[in-house]
Amino acid sequence: MTAVTPASRGQRLRRPTRAEARFALVVLLVINMLNYADRYILPAILPRVQHDLQISDFEAGLLNSAFLLVYGLTTLPLGIWADRTLRKNIVSLCVGLWSLATAITGLTRNFIQLFITRSVLGIGEAGYAPASLSLLGDYFPPAQRGRVLSYWAAATLIGSALGFVIGGLIADTLGWRWAFYVVGLPGLVVAFLAWRLHEPARGSFEEEEAQETQGRSEASSSALVAEGHASLSSDFWRQARAIVRIPTYWVLLGALICSFFTIGGTSAWLPTYLFLDFHLTLSQAGLLAGALLVGSGLVGTVLGGLLADRAQRRFLQGRLLVATLGFLIGAPLALLALLFHQLSLFVATLFVAGVALNFCTGPLNAVIQDVVLPEVRATALGLALLLAHLLGDASAPALIGLLKEHSSLHLALLSTAPSALLLAGLICLLGLRTVARDMQQMQRALEERRQQGS
Repeated sequence: MTAVTPASRGQRLRRPTRAEARFALVVLLVINMLNYADRYILPAILPRVQHDLQISDFEAGLLNSAFLLVYGLTTLPLGIWADRTLRKNIVSLCVGLWSLATAITGLTRNFIQLFITRSVLGIGEAGYAPASLSLLGDYFPPAQRGRVLSYWAAATLIGSALGFVIGGLIADTLGWRWAFYVVGLPGLVVAFLAWRLHEPARGSFEEEEAQETQGRSEASSSALVAEGHASLSSDFWRQARAIVRIPTYWVLLGALICSFFTIGGTSAWLPTYLFLDFHLTLSQAGLLAGALLVGSGLVGTVLGGLLADRAQRRFLQGRLLVATLGFLIGAPLALLALLFHQLSLFVATLFVAGVALNFCTGPLNAVIQDVVLPEVRATALGLALLLAHLLGDASAPALIGLLKEHSSLHLALLSTAPSALLLAGLICLLGLRTVARDMQQMQRALEERRQQGS
């Protein structure tokens, strides 16, 4: 059995050269930076857009929710499509689509037009991520993938900061419409470069590694590759039923929804909060919001991962315990930060709260893999991210905007962010009772399978 996709029939795909892999990495890193810059350009200039287009607070929140809702709904089917055709073409198409939508946003004249362009942005960005991650997995051997994917993840932080900073700066100097032109148009150039990439053969590194280190036949190795690429399509519902029978998975899902809610709502409204409550300019608010969100995210993610791995070596609940502590520490700190009306105290406290919140980034995803069998991990992660987007960061901006209309942005943030963090911590406390048992059960299932195979 060989892993032949419809896209590869009639053409011979090969392993990429080192130069092709490096060029592809640079292109995909630039695309990922533009990906997140396009996402966060609107929150950075939202007050000016609201004023010029006469958009209500609820409608402003819906603009952020529209992107995330469409993004969450389309990620899974577009990921399946990426397993069935040339991935470089999907990347090129999606980048061109979202870049064009971003540039056209500068021409919009009302809420409906703006809503449509931000929704199209969600479709484009949803298709890019699965295809690009799959490409990177075939451009580089397993020994290099951890480093390569860390570069890819770092590009998201750089892009987020660029969106906040460039958006506010351009809006203050040239007007908010130019912010969309400046960020959107370069994406059309990179879309052409993505189309010119070499499409690597799927799983060629895995096949060679299996032959050299494990002595498996080419047929069995190819079968494993084919099974991995089919996991989100033909077997999805069977795998989903197996996943939802794991008690800890429900705990992790609840925690992810609450954390996404907090991050999504804060990212969408923090520049506006700094602009309204602390009377900063848009460029100052964008710069400070970018530094707060990206800086705390980077420090918290790295520190949380290190602490989680160290705790996991001591006891089975270690990773989940670190995430739990992050939520329970972050909740009162977020509440305290929003009670401060002095900018320096607000920034310092919110930064520490953001670090604590981001403790969960690595550990929660790792725990999902700890309790779920290897052949369904991609589905488990994809399903968790789908629901976390739909119920978390897609709903938060609109809800906060609605609360802002009836009170103030300060009270809206005060009543949502700390509460969501506290709820996430309490949910994780429940998981501490089940995670060890579910991990052991998964290991027993693997051991039984090995014994049956031998």
